[in-house]
Amino acid sequence: MTAIRRLILSLIALGLVGCGTVPLVEHETRSYAWAHPEQTPIGAYVASHKPGDDESLSGVYLLEDPRDAFRARFSLAKRAKHTLDMQYYLWKGDLTGQLLLYSALEAADRGVKVRLLIDDIYHSGRDNAYAVIDSHPNFEVRIFNPMKNRNIGKNLNYVLHRRKLNHRMHNKIFLADNAATVMGGRNIGDDYFGVDEDLNFHDLDVLAVGPVAAEAGAAFDLYWNSPAAVPISAIDPDKVDDDALERGMADLREFLDGALGDIPYDVPYDPATLDEELDRFGRELTWARARVVVDPLDRFEGAETAFAALGREVIADAGDLLTIQTAYLIPTDATIEGMAALVDRGVRVRVMTNSLMSNNHVSVHGHYRKYRKRLLEAGVELYELRADAALLDHYKEQDKKLSHSHAGMHTKAFVIDDDVSIIGSYNMDPRSRVWNSEIALVIYSEEFGRKVLDVMDEEFDSDNAYRLDLDDRGKVTWRLDCEGCTQTWTKEPESTFWKRFSAGFIGLLPIENEL
Repeated sequence: MTAIRRLILSLIALGLVGCGTVPLVEHETRSYAWAHPEQTPIGAYVASHKPGDDESLSGVYLLEDPRDAFRARFSLAKRAKHTLDMQYYLWKGDLTGQLLLYSALEAADRGVKVRLLIDDIYHSGRDNAYAVIDSHPNFEVRIFNPMKNRNIGKNLNYVLHRRKLNHRMHNKIFLADNAATVMGGRNIGDDYFGVDEDLNFHDLDVLAVGPVAAEAGAAFDLYWNSPAAVPISAIDPDKVDDDALERGMADLREFLDGALGDIPYDVPYDPATLDEELDRFGRELTWARARVVVDPLDRFEGAETAFAALGREVIADAGDLLTIQTAYLIPTDATIEGMAALVDRGVRVRVMTNSLMSNNHVSVHGHYRKYRKRLLEAGVELYELRADAALLDHYKEQDKKLSHSHAGMHTKAFVIDDDVSIIGSYNMDPRSRVWNSEIALVIYSEEFGRKVLDVMDEEFDSDNAYRLDLDDRGKVTWRLDCEGCTQTWTKEPESTFWKRFSAGFIGLLPIENEL
């Protein structure tokens, strides 16, 4: 038997030994977000800034700047009094990820009950680290839909049990005291907060307070208490050393002490600066009706996503303008037909997604490119983000380490006319449509909608995006309208032959429903 054959058989054996998922857990004790947010410092602050007596209004603040997106989360963790709840698809172990984790551990040291719910898809190799964190008496970690095989056979296990393991939790919530939440498209990592040397995403989050924050808490509780949210202690049952947490905190402090200078903007560490930061957000809140839309748990048993009904509502309600930004775009026939019907009745439909060179998933781009012509024929105004978008110029000027980084789009936002905004985790692709659970804020406010559209309008500009057209032969072209000139491409701008070939080849593979 050759060495290669032995290796293949070993991998298959590993995959079969640990097949499927960790057994689901019926939690003996359920826990919930803090029941009295009005009794917390954040809640009291919110109440003092709320206009009038309308208890149905929530305060919302658009976080388009990655620096604000980080500082809002950091400030909430620092000011949490009773509970801190965090639910994410991806939490990286880089600088910003470690700093937010450390701030959560500091909250636990203050007596705050901290709950961290992480999807398992990008969780490989972190079981022991999370088990150490979970050993803190005020910090609980649960893993959503975890795979049973935690070692080398994990990827094979995924392939063998795809129908079960393909269902992922894509929800994103950062919630302090059930009084203030950050929700939107961002995961936790340097590339979401403007400090990555290679790629920095443009994305949108919303800082929200009031009733809609409590709705976020209910959405978190729904998933936290579900049988698919398995305690890390059931996955990594080895006893944690008594001093492991202290050692881990010391290592984390040492890492941060040596790396904090790499963040090219101020982080509010001291209490006075924290209060100033929160007060700045508070003064600029827009008060409006808002609600949380979240997929139910039976989503993982094949139920239709909650966003299907929301999408139908969006199409029905659009009067003049529908503006969409989605990181990944693989539409259905029904979606294209719906957009064409909107255009036919006089609605302007604008859609922006990633270009080949800004897309971090070539596989997605390979299948999206098949729909570009149909979207244009339907009358959709289609734009793709430039990898050299001017969005990054400010950060490059501040930090030379970012000088060679390129832009990517991670936004998932919809604005109907200018008075309904949807910002969350839902992409217009099969993964969001068929497999993942998703969550979003829906905000009913012309004032807020105009703020979102102002950000979008800048990104649709030629400094940041290509406008796609069809030429006289029906071929897709890319256009930039410069001052006094127009540049046009007949191939993917700035791309290499190999990049285009890779996308085209992947687009031939029968994997579209997996993307």
